Formats: sequence, C-alpha cells, structure tokens
Amino acid sequence: MARLVVFLGMVLCLSVATASDVAAQRRGFIIGFGAGPGFTTGDVDSRVGIATDFKIGGMLGESLQLYYSAKSNLLFYDGDPEATGVSGIGAAYVLPSGFNINGLAGLATWVDFDGGTSNGFGLGAGVGYEFTDKWVFNVGGTFGVFEGDKVFNIAATISILSH
Repeated sequence: MARLVVFLGMVLCLSVATASDVAAQRRGFIIGFGAGPGFTTGDVDSRVGIATDFKIGGMLGESLQLYYSAKSNLLFYDGDPEATGVSGIGAAYVLPSGFNINGLAGLATWVDFDGGTSNGFGLGAGVGYEFTDKWVFNVGGTFGVFEGDKVFNIAATISILSH
C-alpha cells in the first residue's frame, strides 16, 4: 500500500511540474483518473478511506462533457477491505474560468471482498476546478441505496484529465 502511495505521489509531482497552461480547444475524447481522501457514512459505520474517480467519454462542444464515470471509496474495517461507490452516466458543465459542475446517476455498489456484493441505485454530484491544464481538483459526494441501507460517500480528489 505504501508503494502505491509513493508511486502515485511521484506521478502527480512529475505531471504537475511538466504541465503547461496552454488554452486549447477542448473537443472529442476524454479519459481521466483521480485519487484522494474519502469518507463514508450513513446506515453503516462512518469510515475514512481512499477515494478514486475514473471517467471516459467525450466533450460535446467546449463546455459539456458526457462520460461513463466510476467513483468509489476503498475502506478497511477491522483489517478487511471493502469498497462502495457509484458508476454510471455522468455529465459536467465546464465554465471558461476552469470551474465545473458535475453529476452522475447509475448503479451503486457495496463490495465486501470477504463476502458478497450489494447493488442498488446511486446518484452523485460535485464541483471542480482545473487548476492547470489537464489537472482537476474535485470535491463531491455520492449517495447509494443498497437493500434499504443508505450510504453517503464524500471525496476530494485530484485528477488528470486527457482531452
């Protein structure tokens, strides 16, 4: 686990150091991945974990992104790994200033790696800011319902977004 954190930190530092502030036209294919701290609460015990954010899709014009997204929190409860999150269709409206507003609707999932998986309906929303070309800081949350249990995930991620 420590090696993964060190590797991701090195990739982040190298990428930020070599990023340029080129104002390019944004159209076509996008793909991105991010990570950061996450928090899970609701009808389950509140826990801190590692949040991830993946998206793949396209730019429609210069302001609208439409994509498949998977947002999750990896948790450790009594030493056992678990994960919860929402994956589905997402959209973001990107303002010229670099700020964005995003949303997500799809399948909520709770995975107990020692046991089973629960699925349900999920929603997500957040705000972000592209602080340098291709690097986005995003704060958001997801909400999922699994067999009557409600779960909220809150995450602050830094993502690299290729477009």
